[in-house]
Amino acid sequence: MSSLLAACGGTASSTNSNTVANAVQKIIETVPSAQNITINSPDGVVLVGTFLAANKPNSPALLLLHQWQSDRHSYDSFAKEMQADGFNVLAIDGRGFGGSTKKTDGTTISAGRTDADVKAMLGDVGAAFDFLAKQNSVDPQRIGIVGASYGSSLALLFSADNPRVATVALLSPGINYFGNMPTEPAIIRYKDRPIFLTAAEDDPDSFNSVTRLSQLTNEPNRAVVVAVKEGGHGTALLRVDVVREPLEKFLKERLGIEPQK
Repeated sequence: MSSLLAACGGTASSTNSNTVANAVQKIIETVPSAQNITINSPDGVVLVGTFLAANKPNSPALLLLHQWQSDRHSYDSFAKEMQADGFNVLAIDGRGFGGSTKKTDGTTISAGRTDADVKAMLGDVGAAFDFLAKQNSVDPQRIGIVGASYGSSLALLFSADNPRVATVALLSPGINYFGNMPTEPAIIRYKDRPIFLTAAEDDPDSFNSVTRLSQLTNEPNRAVVVAVKEGGHGTALLRVDVVREPLEKFLKERLGIEPQK
């Protein structure tokens, strides 16, 4: 297991000027425009998402799953950076959040935490994954999922039973969000595929979850664990250089993006 412990004195303020300049340079490069898309879930919920296509065919892809009480726009900056690096990127609003509040028949739906809700959420992840796999610019053998908080649980639960997922990255995962999203058996079923786990010590439940889940990985040398002193919860960690940079490196290496010269 590759493990990093970084002392971090802040969250958003930790981003240095060089990193910002590099990110801006990547974003202004010529890349396809973002597309607002809709995907019908198996039970008829209309999922709203943003798709950023790679500028080359047969490129790897990322599916981004946000945390509770959030939406796909929490990934906007990260998604643009990853697209500039050569990835296809799809960020979706989870059911009941953002634009994903209607069914095909026009009825309104809200977010829920029951067993049936979790099953439906996993169906949403599958529908979004299938959407990505069918895009002309996507290599369906190189699709990874990045999840935050409950979104990380969805990423792992779905991936554990779907070997088509090449890798996952978990931001502030839990052991059993809502009491019906157990990740310990899921990480064992996930087997030997690469996995990235990160949490901050100022988010103790997630920090302890990362410690426990990392102990259960079947192939420790395929796991990268990044722990920071301060960083907050979920996608807030993407504003911390010592989390985002190794995450980007992990995704590029595992999904086959060649380093830029």
